[in-house]
Amino acid sequence: MDAKNQYNMATSGTFYLDAPSLSTATVVYSNAALTTVAANGFYSDGSIVREQVSGVLLPSVTCPSCSIPCGPTISVNSSQGVYYLNTNLGSPTGAVIVRFNTTSVPDGIKAVYNSVVYNGLSSPSFGWRQGTAGLTTYLGSLSDACSSGIVAGSPYTLSEFQYNGTTFAPLGTLETVSIASGQMQLTASAPGNCVMVIPKTAATPNILDLTLIGPCVSTVFSISVSCPAALPSFASSTVNVDSTAACADAIDQTYYVAYVNGAAGVLGLYDLVFSDANGQFKLAAGYYKTTAAGTNEWFQVDANGVIIAFGDCLYNQFTIYFDVTTNPNTYGWASSVSACAGTGTPLTVYITGSATDLFNAVVTQGKALYTNVGLTTLLNGNNTWYKTVSAPASGQSLLVDGVGATSSWGGPC
Repeated sequence: MDAKNQYNMATSGTFYLDAPSLSTATVVYSNAALTTVAANGFYSDGSIVREQVSGVLLPSVTCPSCSIPCGPTISVNSSQGVYYLNTNLGSPTGAVIVRFNTTSVPDGIKAVYNSVVYNGLSSPSFGWRQGTAGLTTYLGSLSDACSSGIVAGSPYTLSEFQYNGTTFAPLGTLETVSIASGQMQLTASAPGNCVMVIPKTAATPNILDLTLIGPCVSTVFSISVSCPAALPSFASSTVNVDSTAACADAIDQTYYVAYVNGAAGVLGLYDLVFSDANGQFKLAAGYYKTTAAGTNEWFQVDANGVIIAFGDCLYNQFTIYFDVTTNPNTYGWASSVSACAGTGTPLTVYITGSATDLFNAVVTQGKALYTNVGLTTLLNGNNTWYKTVSAPASGQSLLVDGVGATSSWGGPC
């Protein structure tokens, strides 16, 4: 039996495996001919522990002593191989944010937490990237010289490395890695610092196992694992079938975001959005209204909980405020100064088509104001000044003539 199948286990003596590594083996033997099954007990290669019972290896468990604390960014510029990173998340609950940047060289990632495999990420340039469920997802640039032959060159026999808190140290073992086309998620250019969210909803388990695979001759990547924490929240409507319905909806929900391009309370393209602070439940696909998208008023979410579009709401009716002392008419005030100083009474007005706001409607687009939804009665403003907010010294003023046209926009009060 050659050295790649041989391990010095935690117990004294030399043992042998029926596979290149303990993680893929099915039995531990006590002789090189693989005819004598080793005794029942626990066996470790320094990274994982597996119990053997009656000649059968049970599922692996990460050695707590082999794990590192969450938080730091780890960079690799090395040879091809299989790189293991076991992160101790501690007892807090919350969302664990994994950021993986392959630059252009194709590299693979698979995370396992609480026996669940995570292999989907959001790229800041290309959005959701996820290979075949349960398998390693490979990210990188199609322009890299290695990219075109990755699947054709499979399987690969790769050296294994374990992160020890300082560096990825060689284990002196080999792993056979097969790569299928369904795992490839390469993009036209480098995908950037991609984001994966893993929900941690209980104090235990606390170990996150990451497998990072570099099938190319050289590999370059960086990875960071945040400690569990509640995601930032934002206000939103419920889900709607289109942007028009979203714009008509109330903003009465609190949702949560893992920023990809967004930051500091402003949602960004390809951000990951959830209904819970742990990042366990993705928002449903559809349209949402929000106050947290900068100058935009709605955002669209795809089936993966990723924001894929933003836009402004369009309206065909607005509320302006008139001088109640002009009853039974609905005229405004004699001047912009008087309008700003007064307390207004609401009047609903309508336009043909739609606009993002009143200024866009009457100034940018030059639309006339009507007093009925059927658009048959133009507002007779009698060349008086109206305002956009009822309270004194608030809003903006506008001068409307006798046929609903705005002849002057007075600006802020």
